[in-house]
Formats: sequence, C-alpha cells, structure tokens
Amino acid sequence: MLRDLEYLLQLQEIDRRIHEQELAKKQLPEAVMELEQTAEKAKKLMEATVNETDETAEELRTLEAQIVQAKEGLERSQTRLNSIKTNREYDAVHTEIETQKNIVHSSETRIKKLGEDSVELKTQAETALQEFEKFKSENDPKIAELKTTIASIDSVIAGIAKEREAVTPLVNKSILRIYDQIRKRRKDGRAISCVTESRTCTICYKVLEPQLVSEIKRRTKIITCQNCGSIFVWTEAAKAPDQA
Repeated sequence: MLRDLEYLLQLQEIDRRIHEQELAKKQLPEAVMELEQTAEKAKKLMEATVNETDETAEELRTLEAQIVQAKEGLERSQTRLNSIKTNREYDAVHTEIETQKNIVHSSETRIKKLGEDSVELKTQAETALQEFEKFKSENDPKIAELKTTIASIDSVIAGIAKEREAVTPLVNKSILRIYDQIRKRRKDGRAISCVTESRTCTICYKVLEPQLVSEIKRRTKIITCQNCGSIFVWTEAAKAPDQA
C-alpha cells in the first residue's frame, strides 16, 4: 500500500502539470486576443486622431483659398462701382460686395477656431501615436511569446502524458480507479490531500481527529476524507508538494 500511495503522489504531480497546460491552452489564446484587441483599439484611436488632424488642415487650406478668392472678387466689385450706370447694376454689385465680405468674415472666424483646435488635435495625435508605438513595443514580444507557447502546448501535454503512462501501471487498478474518479469530478483535478502535522485536509481544510491521523500515518490502506472525498496521504511537512 505504501508504494501505491507514493505512486499516487507522483500521478497527482503529473496530472497537476497536465491540468496547468490544458488551462493555459484555454486561457492563453484569450490573453492574446485581449492584447490584440487592445492594440487594434489603440491603432484606431491613433488613426482617427491623425485623420481628424489632416481633415482640419485640409479645411484650413480650403478656407484660406476661399478668402483669397473672396477678396479678389471684392476688389473687382469695388472697381466696378466706378463704372456703374444704373441703380439695378449698383444694387447687384453691392450685393456681391456684401456676399464677399460675409465669406471673408465667416472664413476668418472659422480659421481662428480651427487654428485653436488644430493645436490641440496635433498634441492628441502625437500622444496617440506615442501610446500606440509604446504599446506595440511592449506587447508585440509578449504576443509572439504567447503564440509560441500556445503552439507548443499539445507537444508538452503529450510529453507529460507519457510520464503518466509510465506510472499508472505501477498503481493497483482499484486504487487507480478511485483516484481517477475523484480527479475527474474536480475542476482542478486534485484528488490527493497531503496530511502533515497540521492535521487538516489540504483540500477542504477539515480538522482531522488524532486517531484518523494515526491511521493515515501508517499508510496501510486507502483512507478518504469524509467531508470532501479526497485520498489522504501522510507527507512530511518539509516534503509536502505545493497544493496552493
């Protein structure tokens, strides 16, 4: 029985490693996706800010051209006033002059507002670009490393599974069956409770009676926790595997 319990401890450690790899196989792609989505959001924010800056600059150029054209038209209209012969022509030219003045005034007002906005937009664009480049430089290596790890998980699991195949034939079949039944019922796959001088079940933390602890110490039979069903194995505190 002693040897069976020692083999069960080995199996528990092997199964823990397999569980960690299976968990990583599920979680790591989610981590990669989250990083890639964050990078895409940062990229879109940067592009949107840069596009808005470019659009503002384009509108400024258009308004400046409108002002030049309006002032040229205004000058021509004012020159025509000297050669006007009818009231109708006079009214028409004055309408042109007022229209051109309004264009100049509204364009200059808009330019002033855009000039103020463009300064802030340029700052935002530079900040967004810096943040995007910083994120890329920090996280691209992480993403590449995670993808490499993901690609290797199946082969790692296969290697650990071979270790398991080497140990399972050494365990009594009925004891192995009990162990596997308990392990498969649990999300973390933990079936062994390593009992030490603390005299508690390391799975459910139930305090154990002294007589039960003595029986566990003897390692002469399979004893399970009445509270959680875990298999008790006496282990020296200094040698107890990490069950955190």
